[in-house]
Amino acid sequence: MNQPFQGPLPMIGLGRRMNPATDLSKRSFQNEDFALYDLFVHHLRTGRTVIDGLTFTGCRIEGPAVMLVLDGTNFDSTNFGEAKGDMSNLVLRPSGSKAIGTLPVRNCTFVGCEFYALGFTGNDALIEQLLAIPTA
Repeated sequence: MNQPFQGPLPMIGLGRRMNPATDLSKRSFQNEDFALYDLFVHHLRTGRTVIDGLTFTGCRIEGPAVMLVLDGTNFDSTNFGEAKGDMSNLVLRPSGSKAIGTLPVRNCTFVGCEFYALGFTGNDALIEQLLAIPTA
């Protein structure tokens, strides 16, 4: 059996200690950390098939997962994650008309967030915007 983490939680890229989210039913998250899959499953269990209309500020959102970015979703001052110098490493282009297995996000706002171990997909316009983001 795994032992619970002992001592202070580790620092993350946002310059603060990890702060696991405890309430995934909220409409707004601030300085909280969670796996996108956990949030999606919470929505599924309440009869919703899309993560819709939430605001995230200063959050660390983790995978592994692929986020399907739908209409009305905005990113401001966002760290999309380690792209190894090329955003195409984080972007997946569907080869068909559906993106089965992705986690859909619509009408959400991400401000000052960071993503870890997440890939991104969406319509052609979104994919082109993501691919145009410069990497360091």
